[in-house]
Amino acid sequence: MKLKHTLSLILLTTLFFTSCKDKEYASNLHTEKSNKTKSDIFMSSRIARLEDTIKGLKKEVDYLTAYKTETISGKLIFGVEVASFQPCGSDKVFWITDNSKETGKLEKLYYALVLGKEPYTPIYTTIEIIDRGKEKYGFAADYDGTYAFTNVLELRQLKSSDCK
Repeated sequence: MKLKHTLSLILLTTLFFTSCKDKEYASNLHTEKSNKTKSDIFMSSRIARLEDTIKGLKKEVDYLTAYKTETISGKLIFGVEVASFQPCGSDKVFWITDNSKETGKLEKLYYALVLGKEPYTPIYTTIEIIDRGKEKYGFAADYDGTYAFTNVLELRQLKSSDCK
């Protein structure tokens, strides 16, 4: 899972800084303004980038350990530049991403089910998701929010009685 790799990266980065014999030297790069060589400036910028990366990874770990999954049913559609989910009883449509252990699982199941049908055919599904909120950029920004798919519980052709 993503969390295992993220935690490993944080641990390795922490070990790097802890075991670095020049840790004091690296912290002095931020305070000494005069007599900086090109390598000092380069090292300082690398340290700043690593610190930013660590902060970002910590935020991701906090998010992944605090998420709450929901089980939800609705209409699912995949296509060119389309990955949408509309919950039953809602007029809102969400961009859907794949956070399952088997990346691409939901999309593969969708295409297997709609094989030979019209493009963008809606199907009925019950899935476990994490509500990631509204995105600011990309295709997802055009939707009411983003759901991160984690598990599929049911997937079938849409019936007229579904989502009424």
